[in-house]
Amino acid sequence: MVARARIGAADAAGLPRRVAIRGKGRAGRALARALAEAGIRVFWIPRAGGRPPTRPEDLLVLAVPDDRIAPESERLAARGWRSRVVMHLSGALPAEAAAAWRKTGASVVSFHPLGSFAGHPAETAAGHAIAIEGDRPGAASASRLARAIGARPWRIAPDRKALYHAAAAAAAGGTAAVVAQAARAARAAGMPPEIAVRAFASLAEEAARNVRRRGFPAGLTGPLARGDSGTLRLHRRALAGRPALAALYRALAAAARDALGRAPRDPAR
Repeated sequence: MVARARIGAADAAGLPRRVAIRGKGRAGRALARALAEAGIRVFWIPRAGGRPPTRPEDLLVLAVPDDRIAPESERLAARGWRSRVVMHLSGALPAEAAAAWRKTGASVVSFHPLGSFAGHPAETAAGHAIAIEGDRPGAASASRLARAIGARPWRIAPDRKALYHAAAAAAAGGTAAVVAQAARAARAAGMPPEIAVRAFASLAEEAARNVRRRGFPAGLTGPLARGDSGTLRLHRRALAGRPALAALYRALAAAARDALGRAPRDPAR
């Protein structure tokens, strides 16, 4: 009863009653969960393509790796799948990666949730910023959908997507790499292995939370923020035998100085 009421509300708002998804990538599963929570039915297209429905889908989502978007578009369109809007989830590729669907009369759009999805069953695309790019009807539909799942849509130009996605990869993958290297160094300093990764992951979360709450540079903490040159020199000497972490430390310190408006340089000089 509750689900029907929510679907009815979705119809009134111009949202799809049913969404077909091809591919079960992490972002796709997170989106599927958010759609289901918004009262929208999700149908998974099988790997072989399956039999297309007799009427066009309201929305078809390609949740496949970037290099599969174009060939999957060609294949599914050739098999007879039809949809009013086709949406892919790549943060780097433009909507035109799915241009094969235009021959069927569909609008095409890209919809990228800015999240770090690792495959946890509770992950959802709800609440995330969503980069949207595509033709006008597709982008309008994607924006409505984003708001319906409690996300924050924004429009991006196709030629800016690679830069945006590189920034996302640096923020997410870079954080994971820094936590791993820091935990390894802490274990060498005597920290129990069963504590190290969780402790440094929590530290990274706290640092990100400070910046989210207070902005930058107000949320920056540590010796660089304080201008504690003596401690920075101690760090440089301690890291002399750990080249990977030392390189990360120098690069991150230079990036922080650049963001602070200071000339990037060796943090210990």
